[in-house]
Amino acid sequence: MGVSSEFSGEQRALLTRTFIDPAFREALREDVSAALRAAEIDPASALGGSLREEIEGFFARGGGARLGRSATMSLDIAAANPTAQDSTGQGSTGQDGTASPRVAFVVMPWAETRWASIGVSLLQSALTASSIASDVIYANLDFAEAVGNTMYNRIGTSSPKVALVGEWLFTEGSVEGADGGERFLNEVLLDEHGGFADFATIFQLGEIKALTAPFLDALARHEVWERYDLVGLTSTFQQNVAALGFARRLKQLHPHITVIMGGGNCEGPMGSAILRNYPAIDYVFRGEAEWLISRFVSDFRAAGGRPGWIEADPFWSARAEPQPGGRAVIVAGTAPSMDDLPVPEYHDFYTRLRASGPGSSLPVDTAVPLETSRGCWWGEKKHCTFCGLNGMTMAFRSKSAARAFDELRKLVHDYGPGPKRRTNVLVVDNILDYRYFNDLLPMIAQSDLKVSLHYEVKSNLRLDQLMLLRDAGVHHLQPGIESMSNRLLEAMRKGTTRLRNLQTMKWCAELGIDVSWNYLHGFPGETDDDYADLPQLFSLVPHLSPPEHVGPARADRFSPFYESGADFGIVELTHERAYDHVYADLPSAERRDIAYFFRMRCDEPLASEPVLAAMSAAAERWRQDHAEARLEASWTDDHLRVIDTRPARPRPETEFDLDPAASAVLLALDQLRSAQAIERALPVPVPATEIAGALERLLKAGLVVRDGDSYLALPVLNRRRLPSPKPAVRVPRDLPLLTGTT
Repeated sequence: MGVSSEFSGEQRALLTRTFIDPAFREALREDVSAALRAAEIDPASALGGSLREEIEGFFARGGGARLGRSATMSLDIAAANPTAQDSTGQGSTGQDGTASPRVAFVVMPWAETRWASIGVSLLQSALTASSIASDVIYANLDFAEAVGNTMYNRIGTSSPKVALVGEWLFTEGSVEGADGGERFLNEVLLDEHGGFADFATIFQLGEIKALTAPFLDALARHEVWERYDLVGLTSTFQQNVAALGFARRLKQLHPHITVIMGGGNCEGPMGSAILRNYPAIDYVFRGEAEWLISRFVSDFRAAGGRPGWIEADPFWSARAEPQPGGRAVIVAGTAPSMDDLPVPEYHDFYTRLRASGPGSSLPVDTAVPLETSRGCWWGEKKHCTFCGLNGMTMAFRSKSAARAFDELRKLVHDYGPGPKRRTNVLVVDNILDYRYFNDLLPMIAQSDLKVSLHYEVKSNLRLDQLMLLRDAGVHHLQPGIESMSNRLLEAMRKGTTRLRNLQTMKWCAELGIDVSWNYLHGFPGETDDDYADLPQLFSLVPHLSPPEHVGPARADRFSPFYESGADFGIVELTHERAYDHVYADLPSAERRDIAYFFRMRCDEPLASEPVLAAMSAAAERWRQDHAEARLEASWTDDHLRVIDTRPARPRPETEFDLDPAASAVLLALDQLRSAQAIERALPVPVPATEIAGALERLLKAGLVVRDGDSYLALPVLNRRRLPSPKPAVRVPRDLPLLTGTT
């Protein structure tokens, strides 16, 4: 189904009953038309358009299979096996022979299932260094097994972030005032995210909703909690409501436990709002806690956990925002030194994965998280207007090359698949430290490590830098492209241009580096002109990585749009509508404090819907065409031969030869240049008229794109089949062929 206007009243009735009524879903499994008639919904009206085919296809594929209700009742908390040695090697008994308390860190849905939580793993490692026993309990993996990992990821990873789908699914028993589902479905999913809310998704969301409360009940009832005096919950993005619901149950059933909470959802006012409104949380940590978590646990236990111990301790009172009853927000700030951070421990994650039996849907191919820096050096200079990351910790800090390399080697040794296979490594940094081009990356490239690394970078890298990244095993980049409008890129403070973005994408395609990016719109001051030529541009580049998503920009908390919206023509900021459904029991002011996603109202109109629809449709065609599209150039005799399978190619041939002059100009434009720079790049003087003629032919063939006075060649070069730099090759009219890209 498409946008909200495509849903008729009868279709909304069908989808609503599917979403909220287990008995109706059961009836649909037996006979769709009979179920509709019994619900007094006209089948002819409800099953119009493509909805009938959607429903029939869903059940034909076995999509209506019942989720195992018992799955949530038999949790396999492998990391908390009472017979296991703790990470200090001392077991779980104290010097007097009695059982000593432990610390548990719990990872709730909807955390990723493909890799461990680096945040709590760092905390666990810090405790280990102080001989404090702890476990990391991956409840997210238990829940993913219960509902199926594919659907789990569709909700946790692929659902629209601002819809808070995963949060709403856990509202039952977590947020007392949450509505029963009808308003959330219609006002959020159907009205605002109709592309996500097809019948299959709505049916499965209804099924999963019925499991969330039993899952939290079973998790809190588990006998393992008697072993712990402190339980830490990590909360980032869609983990908040599940964590809060679990905390409430845990405190009810195990009142001896003190609950602490940290993570991205606890930064700034959000953490204070959590502590004010949810009494099951005793302490909220704001900031980087690795450097003081051991002292907190030791001092807490030394004080017997009595209320008021924080205020009585000068060290902690200086870092606390106290609340009634001895509860407090602990302001951890930033870690003193990146090199002094512990190496994270991921044993509990892999222990839990190994505990899954045959047929488990949990991922087999995982990634090992690695952190080499914190903050953002570009954000320190020019904070991207829409970015809310690093809100409290923008200052850029990185590990020394030696420390980062040693940590990478240890993580690969401890958690990799073995020396004969590559280890997938997810570098969680917000931006690559460019000093690593001089030390860390050459160290990795020259080592015997077999790794496949992911990094986030700026989209302005040189070819030699990308080659070094490839040689170091960087196979995936997230370059923060965001737009192809020079004017909007400048307004965003991205520090790049359309052609630089395309150049990065093209060189990555040549080097076999995957590129991930999203196209954003909805920026203050935008006009139709910022998008009008994009369908034509997109049709020329289907051989390059397409945007994974197209969507509106947000004013995330801590972003310049949020902090100083008036400077950008933003006249009103309101939290996303989904917060009103997820936190329905809270006053509006508290919802605003707990929210991270905000929508903007600007003082001038934004780009029109028809123009944005045309751009979005062109992006979708790009995604569809990408797998089969090729635009490549390789050297043959004294010229370039081009393979062009783009569906919208200007020439009918799929393989053709360029004349020597066009070949030379195309090689020059492998790197973006102005027309004057092309002439200067040639080894010998060439008449400007000849360059202009070749350039015009390349533009007409869709092999070169122009932006102002700058040009860029689009074909991916087969660099191994370019002419040798010695001796120089001559072509007719004394036009030499270029032998490189600079």
